[in-house]
Amino acid sequence: MNVSIHIGQRRSIRRRACRWMGSSARWWTWTLVVVSVAALPVQGYADDVSVPLSMLIPPAVSEIELSYVGERTTPVVTLSGPPAAVPSLPYRPFEPILDLRGGFGDARVFGSCQDRKPRSQDGIDLQRAAGSGLRCGRRIPLHQAEIAVDLLSYETLRIRGHATGRVVVALEDRAAGRREDNLPLATVTGPFDLTLSLKEIGRKLDLRSLTALVVSTEAAGAHIVFDQIEAAQPSVRPARPAEIGFWVWTYREAIRDPDALLATCRSQRCSRVLIQMPSQADDDALWRHYARLLMTLQEAGIAAFALDGYPEAIQEPHRLADKIQRLLALMKPGGLSGIQLDIEPYLLPGFLQEEAQLRRYIETIDTLKDVIGGRVRLSMVIPFWLASPTLAGRPLAYAVMDRVDEVAVMSYRTDLDEVQDIAEDILRYGDLVGTRVWLAVETTPLPVEQHVVLRREPDSARADAMLDYDRRLLQWMPPAGGGGLNLSARREWFRIHHRFTVRPERLTFAGRSRAEVSAAVTRIVDMTAHSSFSGVIIHDIDGFRALVESGGKGDSRRE
Repeated sequence: MNVSIHIGQRRSIRRRACRWMGSSARWWTWTLVVVSVAALPVQGYADDVSVPLSMLIPPAVSEIELSYVGERTTPVVTLSGPPAAVPSLPYRPFEPILDLRGGFGDARVFGSCQDRKPRSQDGIDLQRAAGSGLRCGRRIPLHQAEIAVDLLSYETLRIRGHATGRVVVALEDRAAGRREDNLPLATVTGPFDLTLSLKEIGRKLDLRSLTALVVSTEAAGAHIVFDQIEAAQPSVRPARPAEIGFWVWTYREAIRDPDALLATCRSQRCSRVLIQMPSQADDDALWRHYARLLMTLQEAGIAAFALDGYPEAIQEPHRLADKIQRLLALMKPGGLSGIQLDIEPYLLPGFLQEEAQLRRYIETIDTLKDVIGGRVRLSMVIPFWLASPTLAGRPLAYAVMDRVDEVAVMSYRTDLDEVQDIAEDILRYGDLVGTRVWLAVETTPLPVEQHVVLRREPDSARADAMLDYDRRLLQWMPPAGGGGLNLSARREWFRIHHRFTVRPERLTFAGRSRAEVSAAVTRIVDMTAHSSFSGVIIHDIDGFRALVESGGKGDSRRE
């Protein structure tokens, strides 16, 4: 057997926003905060109502969404580009051992290969056209219907067979296919038997959307036969005991009354507390008291995590690094379990549309990880939908998980089946790579959100609003006969397509009882059958304390 393994060498051919947001089906979106607004045009319209925008408007706007939070009449405005094609759902198998050969589609040649007898029981021929010195290859779809295959729940890929000549065996996912790219797995000649780690492959490709096996050669001719191509799920791994944690933002109150914090923890059997770090402007005495609080929790058997982060940290990571260094200098060995970063850079305008910003986010994590230097655990807070946007073809959430010890997923839903659905892909990736995953529930009150969605309307007579590029203005149309508008040269018309309401009771347990929250946490623990699952964090301790003890009529006891 002659096999050269080379996985990874490519071959070219603030918090509210994360509670509801999902992946966009458009090729870009741009979120703007307006500077003022004359009225709330949700049910009716007033003459000359306009929404000034705070920055330049990107080109080719196809959809506008206005989000009104609570009683505020100043909306957040999201401008979206043309809708992208929605790919077919991948085939997700559940067999413990999956035979991939049986589902293969018809092979297609690329490069300099002659287009003849692409595949048979006797194998795959790779014959270069006469006079051509280019690489010759064939792309074999993993599914006959030409849809992606989801192998994220599998652990190993075994490929066995024999080759005449040197053949490169590679995998392609949906993003790589669009780039006419693939991930080489090995170069084989003669008999070969490969058992490949999908964990390593998953650090380069999105295992949820594998599309093809690719074979190629630089020789004049080669032949390869596959006797076995199978994916195997991992053996059953015992789940680690699930824990309960609390987020604490009021660090001064926690410093003043650590006994109250400990009492809440003990009553809920919590094993972890994550406490906001002091400001750099706070004096040395307060920082020492904060460090002492963390050590007190550790001595009481509760894992203490320092918590900090803000969107602008990706633009100035040294500031957050300075705070971390200041804290670590105060801590004795064993006095701190970890540091959790809650950066949320997607709150910055245009973050998801600029790859440079995505890379800056990942580089910020690398910088802060270097500062921590493995002295304590590194945890990241991420929204559930971070598994949708991609960086270099892979989910952004997975790039984060590759760098940290654990993630806390803002899975804020009160329907616990929905919690499982929205966190599933992050849990599965955690299973694969060994990154721990915490889920989170919300207990703080949230306002109702009203959303108005407008879409391009070619006929100005049917339009409800006009987007004025020159004056950076969204101008609502006056009623019929109400007079004209001050029109600019660059304008587009829009019509209300639909409205929807996000009810807070779908997102938060505020208004319910502590007993209901505890029951929900218990059910999440019972329902979540993933080896990566570590527990549930409650947001936050003040919101939880504000709940009634139980749901009984007239029961308003507080701790």
